[in-house]
Amino acid sequence: MAKDNTFEFVNSGREKGVTVLNAVMSDFAYGKHAHEEVALGVTLGGIQEFTCNGEQFSSSPGDIILFNPGEVHNGNPGNKTALEYTMLYLDPAMFYGLVRSTADQDLEEYRAREINFSDPVLRALILRTAWLVAAPGGNGLEIESCLYGLARRLTSRMGVYRSNVWIASKDRLLLLARDYIHDNIEGDISIDDLSRAAHLSKYHFIRLFRSQFGLTPHQYVINHRINRVREELAKATPPTDVAARFGFFDVSHMNRHFKRAYGLTPRQYQIQLTK
Repeated sequence: MAKDNTFEFVNSGREKGVTVLNAVMSDFAYGKHAHEEVALGVTLGGIQEFTCNGEQFSSSPGDIILFNPGEVHNGNPGNKTALEYTMLYLDPAMFYGLVRSTADQDLEEYRAREINFSDPVLRALILRTAWLVAAPGGNGLEIESCLYGLARRLTSRMGVYRSNVWIASKDRLLLLARDYIHDNIEGDISIDDLSRAAHLSKYHFIRLFRSQFGLTPHQYVINHRINRVREELAKATPPTDVAARFGFFDVSHMNRHFKRAYGLTPRQYQIQLTK
């Protein structure tokens, strides 16, 4: 009887340069091959055995696996158990642009020194990015934010991350992006929209925005949406209507962000204001 081997690839369609693989392998083994992309993944279950750069590796659940473009490797389930993992394939041109925006030196590319390692923060970012890409109507702005987080975490592991510095005086160009957010908060806002509004390159914009406002563009958009949600709740607008109006997937999505900021669900907040 054949054992289960499933390989599911997905690309958001809105976010070029990011492809996700969710795989389960029981009796399949990869031959030697190399990717043109940066491959960054998480072992979820079982043991992932592979060789790369002449070394043998055994990746346990929760471990990170990172292959630079062109690195030859193979792979198979170990310990006679099914292997489950998620892998991101990142276009180098896109990803290296993000890397340069986070580094304190002029890196032309990111060449990882680590291949198999543990990093809970990076693991959470990888899985969040994979979920967003696969989710129906995945939020492009949040995907961009996660990708920036991946680049920032990896340059930090290399020791070349340049921390953001709070700037009290808001740059005129970034104020244009802020105004765009405020004027279009009920619509679908992308990093491309914001960088064009600010007349800056996308990667330069991402870094400068956080330095100026203390939040990533995605965090700023969510924060402003929550503030607008509060205004509508105070007018007794039903939470379901508010969620749809301000671009949340559903009420539970809005509830999660609202409670994180105010300690209450929108409905609980509304009852207190209108009783």
